[in-house]
Amino acid sequence: MKTKIAALLATLAFAGAAQAAPTYLPVGAQANVGLSTILNGGWTECYVGTMAQFIGNNAENVLNACTGDYLMMAGRATGSDTFLALAAALRADTIVNTGMSSTGSHVANGAQWYFSPNWSWGFTTLGDDLSENQCDTSDSPLSMCLHTVNGAGGYRINDIAGLNDSTAYQKVFFQASAVEIPEPASLGLAGLALVGLAATRRRKSA
Repeated sequence: MKTKIAALLATLAFAGAAQAAPTYLPVGAQANVGLSTILNGGWTECYVGTMAQFIGNNAENVLNACTGDYLMMAGRATGSDTFLALAAALRADTIVNTGMSSTGSHVANGAQWYFSPNWSWGFTTLGDDLSENQCDTSDSPLSMCLHTVNGAGGYRINDIAGLNDSTAYQKVFFQASAVEIPEPASLGLAGLALVGLAATRRRKSA
């Protein structure tokens, strides 16, 4: 009986599982967020480097290390526990190729994201104008931009620009995995099935 119940629950859980985002998934670009908020919200650090460090022509130094379902790009003063800017979305949405355009972007989880190999990668607030050459040089007070060009590091965190050779500021990436949770209908089916199994066991015992 115990074996049957376990098998039934496993089958129903698999069939009715849904994916849930990490508990901290802010919509849009954010400013002044504490490290504890991120870590306690289901994220783990997967890449950290100064703004002077290259991330590769295809951002491979980051993407090879950060393979979770969700990705967060964040910037801070080196060693600080407070992030000056961050944005997060499904990993696939953060790396939609928007081309070597001066205004190309992709809206994901309330922020404008842009990515192109041998060009740049970053985000800005929804509705902000973009002027990507290669990084966004527009007046975007809540934004980040990193070069995807070997030989150039990260350009800006908010309105702090020209950080290509800076070790005073860091780019930090976090990843999170979607959590499998049973759907309510599946929980109901599981309950009915357990009641049925219990009734069958009582009849056999009688």
